[in-house]
Amino acid sequence: MAAGPDMTEGGEVVMRQMTVGDIDGVLEIEKVSFAAPWTRGMFEETLSSPVGISFVAEENGRIIGYLIFYRAAREIHVMNIAVDKNRRGLGLASWMMSRVMDLGRRNSMETCFLEVRESNMPARSLYEKLGFRQIGRRKGYYRETGEDAIVMELTLTDQT
Repeated sequence: MAAGPDMTEGGEVVMRQMTVGDIDGVLEIEKVSFAAPWTRGMFEETLSSPVGISFVAEENGRIIGYLIFYRAAREIHVMNIAVDKNRRGLGLASWMMSRVMDLGRRNSMETCFLEVRESNMPARSLYEKLGFRQIGRRKGYYRETGEDAIVMELTLTDQT
């Protein structure tokens, strides 16, 4: 994949396929980003899944973000996305999501789905800016808090 934006004085950000060797760096971000973080085993399982696709955003050899999705039929299901706490607000999540949506379009995918915490207004705002719309709610989806998930959808075939 081509190089990404220059988001810091440190260097250029690139997005590439995640490997097992990236899991330590990914877990560092995961643990400070989520109330119920994924485990090493969950990441390993996703990397070995025939339907899972995992990317990392890297700057100077350091993982600063990641995005994991599953593909099923002509659908993309975003499973997990996070950005290093020191890189948030710089457009990295938007850039990674846009790259995945473009990849989906190039591969004849039709729709992208995701769930987001009802209270996660920064993420919900990002997804809306990318063209996602709310299509449902999953009551009590997040077991650790009982919070609802907002189900969002983006029709990829409507985009150019």
